[in-house]
Amino acid sequence: MRGATVYAQGQPIDLAIAMQAAEWLATLMSGATTPAEKAAWHEWRQAHPDHERAWQHIESVSGGLRELDAQASRKALLQGPGSRSRPASTISRRGSLQLLAWVSAIGLTGWFGARSDSAPDMARAALADLSTGVGERRELTLPDGSRLHLNSGSAVNIRFSGTQRLLQLVQGEVFIATARETGRPYRPFLVDTAQGQAQALGTRYSVRQADGSTLVAVEEGAVRLMPRHGDASPVLRAGRGGGMTAQGTLPAHAISPDIWAWRQGLLLADAMPLRDFLHELSRYRHGLLGCDDAVAGLRISGVFPLADLDAVLLSLPDSLPVDVRLRTRYWVQVEARQPR
Repeated sequence: MRGATVYAQGQPIDLAIAMQAAEWLATLMSGATTPAEKAAWHEWRQAHPDHERAWQHIESVSGGLRELDAQASRKALLQGPGSRSRPASTISRRGSLQLLAWVSAIGLTGWFGARSDSAPDMARAALADLSTGVGERRELTLPDGSRLHLNSGSAVNIRFSGTQRLLQLVQGEVFIATARETGRPYRPFLVDTAQGQAQALGTRYSVRQADGSTLVAVEEGAVRLMPRHGDASPVLRAGRGGGMTAQGTLPAHAISPDIWAWRQGLLLADAMPLRDFLHELSRYRHGLLGCDDAVAGLRISGVFPLADLDAVLLSLPDSLPVDVRLRTRYWVQVEARQPR
């Protein structure tokens, strides 16, 4: 939730704490919570007054789930605040993952009095022509023969006409191999984002919607950056990356082909700071990946499969002086290694 301020019981509360409360609800509503998870939940509530305040708020607006009965929890989640009751259905662990995605995104705007500029983006993503869920990737051919790859958690609209080939990138990241335009008149290939447009000039390239900026990396050909309110329109060449805000462009820099390894289901790290590494992993995994400041600057290198992120996380202590604490299936904290 970019740029969000959320409220619990009328007072501002940290977004991460609101997310944690929502994820605890998703865990507890599954109907198969282990004793260890319930103990961790109690520990989390007692760790800070804001934790308890967030839980009391989400419990209240979710229908007073005081006993955390699985059926009642499911019913409250399906209803949502202010909606009419709908029949509850059996929800498996797999189903709770889907609900967790809703909890972690749209649900917060209902459960917590959120002031956010990202809520419209969420609505647009839900209605987009093409989208992928967390951990999902997709490849397809566009009407002009161009190839489009969608990364995890991405959404686009296709707006082709007689005068242009336009992709609206609502969220996430895409990689495009543009086809040669043979029609007349010539139709430029454009990717439209919140900050402006990226025009392909015979190109293989990626466009990523980040917080407050658009990031572009060019594998082949060139891309012209056109900020929404800026005057300059620089061109990025093959092997270069850059970006733009709505007011102007960001400095260009050399890139490594490793940044597109996600298309093969891999994450490649070359002396990457641990905090950045976990941030990248979080794009492909439900829940929260936390990192203590004490270990955030540690460097990690390797080739990591995106299809088995739990194994990746559990392997971290083999190469770094860290402990990986699984508070729940959806909340993982990486901490400095404790003396044995």
